[in-house]
Amino acid sequence: MSNAHFHAAAYALAASMLVLCLAGCSNDASRASLPSPSASATLSASSTNEQAGESPGSGAVVPSASLDLIVQGDPVLYSYEDLLSDVEAMAEGYPSWVSSDSLGVTADGREILHMVIGNPDATRRILITGGIHAREYMTTQLVMKQAAAFLEHARTDAARGATSYRSVLENTAIHVVPAVNPDGETISQYGLDGMRSQAVRDKLVSIAALDGAAPDYEYFRSWKANANGVDLNRQFDALWAEFQGTSHPSSDRYKGTAPGSEVESRALIDLTERERFDRTISYHTHGSVIYWYFAQTGELYDDTLAFAHDISAATGYPLDANYEALDPAGYKDWAIQSKGIPSLTIEVGVAPTPVPPEQFPTIWAQNEHVWETTLEM
Repeated sequence: MSNAHFHAAAYALAASMLVLCLAGCSNDASRASLPSPSASATLSASSTNEQAGESPGSGAVVPSASLDLIVQGDPVLYSYEDLLSDVEAMAEGYPSWVSSDSLGVTADGREILHMVIGNPDATRRILITGGIHAREYMTTQLVMKQAAAFLEHARTDAARGATSYRSVLENTAIHVVPAVNPDGETISQYGLDGMRSQAVRDKLVSIAALDGAAPDYEYFRSWKANANGVDLNRQFDALWAEFQGTSHPSSDRYKGTAPGSEVESRALIDLTERERFDRTISYHTHGSVIYWYFAQTGELYDDTLAFAHDISAATGYPLDANYEALDPAGYKDWAIQSKGIPSLTIEVGVAPTPVPPEQFPTIWAQNEHVWETTLEM
């Protein structure tokens, strides 16, 4: 991280942040049976004689050993229940650095989980999201592994160059929504069997009929929308009226009745308007490419392009500015056009989608330091 923008810690961390309880966490049903899946910078850890559980020179409480997180095991499939478990473990294990809450409840009763890593009162704020498209659920796993790695670096008092991860957490709020579309991800992973509500199962069967498809595993495996059949990344007021897409609820490309009509997209809109992020990253699959342009000009153009070049250097992904060849009304489009925020869509992996799990080690190697690079501003 750039020393020009991140200074070493000069004061103690604030008292531990309140960890908000996630509604309904204790009542989650057991996981559905799993269908067969388809086929750096130098860091240094400082020595310390501090007591286990305390960070040197601060009142922060940190675990004396690495957390036992599901995401660190690189599972073949990372489910909503896995995500819920890991978010709770991070919030409990790092009470000084992680708070968690819910941005809303989906049609099938899942929480839209949200974490703040660092100082929630910091003026510098970034947003990282994954899983807005159902079949792109590997992005949730990637974002959670990035969070786990960043926190582990802070736990061990590691540094990137001359700047410690702990000092970054003092003056930064990293907002993370790892699964914007948890119902959709569960549909793509488990099909009808993953749905809690009979009403939702019935709706999905009716949507399949509208799409002229059988409501079987192959159909739901390619599902992109939420449980209402709305494509959440066509739900933002950036050429929304001009976009035609599908005319009915569908597995893909139905934009809904109005921008922000779905609880998941409204959650992102409200969060962005409240927090006024400095930068945002939206993870998608696939293509191994970075989309950064939405007709912005002037300083916003320059800032977004510089941001994109930095992330390209970190990941090895090329840039693509041909936004007119893509469907509009995505989150990145709206964040740039309406909010003036330098924002990127990062597409990871290569075809097919869902991206096969054997691609994850390569995707991780390419994206391991994206958070650190994003904070170099």
